[in-house]
Amino acid sequence: MELEGARTGWMGTNELVEATASVTAAMPAATDPEAPSILSKPEAELPRSTRLPHVLGNVCLALRSTRIRNTFGNICLALLFFTALLPFFFTAASPTAKGQYHSPLANDIFLAGAVLMGVLSLVRVPPRSSMVNLRSILATAAMMTIPVLMRPGISATGLLFDLAIAIELIGIAFTQISRIYLGRRFGLLPANRGIVSGGPFRWMRHPIYSGWLVLTIGYLMAYPTPRNIGMLFLSLPFLVWRMDLEEEHLNEDPEYRAYAAKTPYRLIPRIY
Repeated sequence: MELEGARTGWMGTNELVEATASVTAAMPAATDPEAPSILSKPEAELPRSTRLPHVLGNVCLALRSTRIRNTFGNICLALLFFTALLPFFFTAASPTAKGQYHSPLANDIFLAGAVLMGVLSLVRVPPRSSMVNLRSILATAAMMTIPVLMRPGISATGLLFDLAIAIELIGIAFTQISRIYLGRRFGLLPANRGIVSGGPFRWMRHPIYSGWLVLTIGYLMAYPTPRNIGMLFLSLPFLVWRMDLEEEHLNEDPEYRAYAAKTPYRLIPRIY
């Protein structure tokens, strides 16, 4: 099952907060009632120099609560999606500004998808398990960041321009449909929030990445610059690495192994 990522790199998660919570394990005052701790004193009685550590320690302890940690991660991810909407507000305010994509319909689909995923982020399904380590963080960050470095250049013209618009539209529509089927079970880092096998997930195990790839190819056709070609090819190894890590984690679940056996293709049916 897949976790999303479009060309613009949408995506804070509550899995990342788990790494923050682990820091508090090294704080004996937070875990050992016998250890001396400034957290046991009322804040008003503490010297000013120790009030900030006191407050930060209480925040870390609060984040160790599963419910609070999940809520905090959901809010961070929702803010990330809503932040992706800011360019559209600037575009709407300027009659000369262009949207992110050539097609107004593609821009509208992107906008609706960001709003929907921002709302769903607030009510995500808590993970049964997750992979939070250096490998998963690096793969996810690179996969999301490199495509953002693509830039508009000299625009294509004629038939190539029309074809680029059509491919962009197909890619972003397929990505959003896949996200809708994934529903409240999405995130950034590899995690198991339940197996989704309906809709586009019947044909491939990572349809959101498939849609992202089609969308990026359309963008590249619209702006066929050496920089954009390089960014696309540079991002592909990290995309594959991210899929490998996700499947490595999900293969611990017998339900996912059964799903993968019935759905052998990752990105492109009958090809890969």
